[in-house]
Amino acid sequence: MNDLFKVGWRLCLTSPKIVVLTVIGGLCSLPVQAQSTLNLKQALELTLHENIELKAYPLIIRGAEAMKLQADLSPNPVLEGEIENALGSGNFQSLDAAEISLSYSQLIELGDKQESRLKFASAETQRLQSEYQLARLDILAETSRRYYQNIALQEQQGWIIRRINSEQAALLAIKRRAKAGAVGAADVSKMALRLARSRAQQQQLKAELRLAQHRLTAMWMAEPNFEIIAGSFSSMPVVPSRELITQTVDKLPKLQYQLALQRLADSRFQLARSNGESDMKFSIGVRQHQQTSDQSLNFSFSMPLAFTNPNRGRIQAAQIAVEKSTLQTEWLRSQLKLTLLEIRQRLVSLGTQVHLLKNELLPQAKKLLIETERGYQKGRYSVLQWTDAQSELFSIEKSLIDIHQQFYLQHLELERITGQSMTRISAPLTGEKK
Repeated sequence: MNDLFKVGWRLCLTSPKIVVLTVIGGLCSLPVQAQSTLNLKQALELTLHENIELKAYPLIIRGAEAMKLQADLSPNPVLEGEIENALGSGNFQSLDAAEISLSYSQLIELGDKQESRLKFASAETQRLQSEYQLARLDILAETSRRYYQNIALQEQQGWIIRRINSEQAALLAIKRRAKAGAVGAADVSKMALRLARSRAQQQQLKAELRLAQHRLTAMWMAEPNFEIIAGSFSSMPVVPSRELITQTVDKLPKLQYQLALQRLADSRFQLARSNGESDMKFSIGVRQHQQTSDQSLNFSFSMPLAFTNPNRGRIQAAQIAVEKSTLQTEWLRSQLKLTLLEIRQRLVSLGTQVHLLKNELLPQAKKLLIETERGYQKGRYSVLQWTDAQSELFSIEKSLIDIHQQFYLQHLELERITGQSMTRISAPLTGEKK
């Protein structure tokens, strides 16, 4: 697994390897932008520094470390005092005939209880560290998803501006023809209506972008202090091979977390077996005989007679939990492999769609619009045919933005699951340096 994902909660945020996803990898080597621009590296660093959920994990793990300290403690000795044959009747009315004892006793744990407790506490700490790695990946991925949503909305704003400019030019041309009496007022109204709808959509996109900016900065509990998100969807990362995906299955963070759960179940089973062993108590003391002024030593030993194991129910339950955890690990391994291959197949399909749209449909739509516009100017086509050609072009451009976004999100999901770079070559977003 990439060293980035082996870093525990003592993550050094000054490391240049702070960002963990391949798509992110193409963005992270960017220089710091001006205050009005935010890049992905800055967004992820702010998330790692300021996200409330991530801030809580070091405290949780410190608590688990404290429990390791507690598990390593041995039972304390006991000092006991006892007075017999005192304050009674007859010869025992006073303390003259009393017997005063002072003893020191120690509980001796058998069955390696202390070692089992320590192993269980260590396994719990490892589980929490693995849980932190998963949480960190999920939160970074969510920040990236929100970042890509901002990019998509920015590209949609550029798209709607192009659409508005095209419709404004068309409206002017139609008005000129209407003044010349070549077309009716209905043609002017139709194009004016389309332009008004596009402007309304532009306002809606502005509102959605502002909301998306707030959702992004909520990942680090702040208000937006930027105007532009750096980057675009002009280029895409390379789809990893099936072989590369299958090689990473045993290193997946989620599988590592399941293995940590399996180790925890096994240590719980060992602890239950240890607690089923009876402990021994040994004590030594001195007794003062007031009547004769003599002293004597006392020794005692005690141990429960465990004809049956008093912890056999917990042992059986813990053993069942170990077997269940083992089965869950195997099931999870196969499911994760299937999930990764499904994501890869979706990436291949989305990449094919992008290629088709960019290299076949988009050039044809542009050619159709040019021909229709020229034909309209010469009276061969109606305004409806012109507007349909415009709609066709802008529909393809919008689909291209949407599919690019889906591709980035699927690639992000692939690397969220793997916790490491899945491509040897990644393309940065347009306008950003490698």
